[in-house]
This record gives sequence, structure tokens and C-alpha cells, in this order.
Amino acid sequence: MNRIEELVNEFAACNDWVKELTEVPEEELFQPIRKGKLSIAEIISHMTYWDRYVLEETIPQMKQDANLTSVDFEVINSKASAYAMSGVKAVQLVAEKLQIRNELVTVLSEKTEQDFFATFILNGEEKDPYSVIRIPCLIILLHLHGVTIIISNKLIDFC
Repeated sequence: MNRIEELVNEFAACNDWVKELTEVPEEELFQPIRKGKLSIAEIISHMTYWDRYVLEETIPQMKQDANLTSVDFEVINSKASAYAMSGVKAVQLVAEKLQIRNELVTVLSEKTEQDFFATFILNGEEKDPYSVIRIPCLIILLHLHGVTIIISNKLIDFC
């Protein structure tokens, strides 16, 4: 399996875990996973907002020799948390997450290897899309793994 297929498969696998959330009572999804931590709903909303940002803002700009600056993370994170706690239903949060991740997987799988590994400047450092996209994916996988562990009532320490 090449690196592009590996990344696309990692992104697609996230949806398998997110689908499990439909089995969790809605009120549990909106409770913090631990004192002072986000709720599962907020985590899912964060992932949705970041997928949307990567899909709509980042990927279209990742072209050979482009000069990009990253967004202020807190801007996206605060909007995602506010949305999750706005009264939206868990089923809608899950559906939105599944939809945007499927769109992202489709776009990534359509990239040619030349497009995928074009180098560009991000905050003054040379990068390629694979490395920039892979880091958030791994963070998201950790969040989802944590959610899966929480659903299974096992102890977690990284969230």
C-alpha cells in the first residue's frame, strides 16, 4: 500500500468509529468525558470543523511552491464547541461528520501522486500535503480511539 492509500484508508476508517456513536444515549454524548474535558459531541464537532477547513481551505491551496499561513486553531475550535453545545442533536452531528469525512476521502483519493506530494511553504517551512494532512488525521484518530474506549467504559489518559 502506498502512502496516499494509507492516509485515505486512515481517514475513511474514522467513519467506522463515528458510526458507533449512534448506539450511545444522546445525553451521554453531551457530557464532558472527564471533568474539565470536552464532550464527545464537541470532539465530533471539532473533527467536522477541521475536516471542512482542510477540505475547503487547505487542500485547494496546497500547490507546488505555494506560500501559506495556518489558521488560528482556537478560531475553529471555539466555533466547533459552540456549535456542538448549541442544541444540535447528536444524530445531526454524527451525520455531518460522516458526510464531510466522505467528501474529504473522495478528494484525497482523487489526488495524483504529483499533486499529493507537491512541496509548498507553510508558516515559513517547506511542507508537503501528506505530512500536513497526516498530523491532524493522527490526532483525530486518537480522539476517536478515545471515544471508542469511552464507549467501552475503559480508562483513558490522553484526552
